[in-house]
Amino acid sequence: MVCMRTLKKSGVQRRATAQKLPASLKRLPSTIMISKMPKCPVAHCFTDKVFAYHDSDFDNWLPKTLPVSEETKVVGYELTKLTTEADMAKVGGMFINLLQIEDLILRTEKGEKTGLVTDGYANIFFLQVGVSVFSVLAFRYSVGWRVDCYPFDARRGWRAGSRFFSSAT
Repeated sequence: MVCMRTLKKSGVQRRATAQKLPASLKRLPSTIMISKMPKCPVAHCFTDKVFAYHDSDFDNWLPKTLPVSEETKVVGYELTKLTTEADMAKVGGMFINLLQIEDLILRTEKGEKTGLVTDGYANIFFLQVGVSVFSVLAFRYSVGWRVDCYPFDARRGWRAGSRFFSSAT
């Protein structure tokens, strides 16, 4: 499978070369559509009762408001072995609004088959904020969803059984 994506580095957009899907990623069979989302006050995201834990780093590292996002097609990947964030970044695009991620979680809670795992393994999303990239993680435990935010780290690895989601390009 060949994937193309636009990279932003130091505010300059450039086109990545075609790359094969890393061997440790297995594409899930279906895609999910997320509707256009309004501006997102970060403090208002992940506040539904299904969220048992909301990392304070969302408020510490992200701007107060994230921009409007257009309708987005989302593709999921199962990690079949330890996979670095650098390998995941080779496929698809990034999210720009936390409501896009929240929408997938809430739909999963209502029983829709979104591809998110609900067994304690990680659901991984990359969030583009200006020239910065963050890893947003969502875990479903017995008491509810835990969501965390970390700066992107190309060397950070995630174990098999986790899922990675990106916007389709």
